[in-house]
This record gives sequence, structure tokens and C-alpha cells, in this order.
Amino acid sequence: MKNKQKKLKAENFRYIKKQVIKNPMMYIDDFFKHQTSVDHWMRDISHMVNASAYPEMASPGVVDSGYYCKQLIEQVEVAYIIYKQCGLKKQQEPLVFFRKRDDYYAYSSRGEYSFNGQINPSDTISRFFSFQSLQKWYDTFDDMMLSSTHPETIYYDQFGSKIAVFHELLLRLAQAMYVIHREGGLPLQVPSYVIAQPTDAFEGKMPRTKLGELVHSIIDKQQAEEAAELELVFEKAYGGAKPVNKDVEVIEQ
Repeated sequence: MKNKQKKLKAENFRYIKKQVIKNPMMYIDDFFKHQTSVDHWMRDISHMVNASAYPEMASPGVVDSGYYCKQLIEQVEVAYIIYKQCGLKKQQEPLVFFRKRDDYYAYSSRGEYSFNGQINPSDTISRFFSFQSLQKWYDTFDDMMLSSTHPETIYYDQFGSKIAVFHELLLRLAQAMYVIHREGGLPLQVPSYVIAQPTDAFEGKMPRTKLGELVHSIIDKQQAEEAAELELVFEKAYGGAKPVNKDVEVIEQ
């Protein structure tokens, strides 16, 4: 008997909508094109984790930890969609990050997360959910948000040594999601005889964030200004008249 995979639905998640479940690339591309860069995002993650581990580092009047925690949850939800839809398998040793010396060299010299010499987002996503389930990640983020926004309600060292694991896995996941954006999809290694056929893809457009709308409005304004400048140059050069193609002989009747 075949084991039928349970279909993912929007009600299974806190923030992700139906259209993103159909096509996670909508979220990934919007996030890294219009919301932030991967370097900026990884620094935000580091601060969020540090503030959770030691709330005195939170700077609540300066940094909106709740906002970044929500972004983390959204990204983990999208990663979980990829994890389930691509049928990625759990790993027995999800915290064994370096299989070869080249993996550690790539990490220490270039800041790249590789495994067996390959930058492999699917391996990273698999490790992330092999360490703990989506529900446990929800619980972790809830504790992190509470710790960083209401330090008076928690006790220090509530995460213990796991905070180091959370930090490493979240940074690795952020880079994996960026690689998926950069490559235009999730690279998967399959036998040469496999013919890949995509499943139903959502053909709509991802609603832009406020930042995305601002970026696009700036681009539209710049294009309009450039067009106006070209028109002014054209008027000065030709006195407002269209240039005559000298190669074409004009015959008057």
C-alpha cells in the first residue's frame, strides 16, 4: 500500500499563505530581492539569537526583535514546505556539519556551508528539520520572542547549550534559502535517467511588501526622469522635430 503524503494547507502554518505553498519561490525571491540581503539577514539572525540567550543585549528601544522573529518563522515555514514537497529525508546525524576538510575550509575561509564539497541547500534543510520538528521550532521561536521582548519574565540560560545549535542551524538555513533564490530553484542530485517534471506551479504574482512597493516606485520614478532627460536632449538636438533619415529620399508630389 502506498503511503500517501498529507497535503500541506495554509491552516497548518502561522503566516504562510496558500499561494506560497503552491510556489515557495514567490516568497524566497521577494524576500531576497525586495526585503533584505543575505548578509544583512544573517546578522539580524545573530542578533536575535544573542538577545534571546542574554536579554540585556536585546536593545528593545532600538531593535524590533518581534518583527525579526516573525520573519524567522515565515522563512522556516517556507523551508518546511520545501522539505515536505521535495520528500527530503531525515538524517541520523544532523549536527555533523563537516564531512571533509574542504567543508571546513570553505566554512572558515569563505563563509560557505558545504557538505561533501558541495553547497547543498537540500542537505541543509534536511538537517534543520532532522534536528527538531516544525512544532518544536515554533516553540523555540516563541521562547526566543518572549526572552528578547520581555526579559523580566524569563530566566537566564533557559536554552542551555542548544542556543549554539539554534544559531548555527538558522544561519545555515538562511544561506540555503539564498542559494535557492540565486540558483532560481532547489538543486537536487538525481540519476541521469530521471526526467524531472515540475508539479502544478502557481502562476500568479507575490503581493509586494511595503518595501517592495517603495523600491518599485523609486525605479519607476527613475525611469520616468531618464525618459524626460532624453526627450529634452532630443528637443535641443532637433528643435522638437523628428530626425530625418538621410538614407531615405523624400519625394515631394
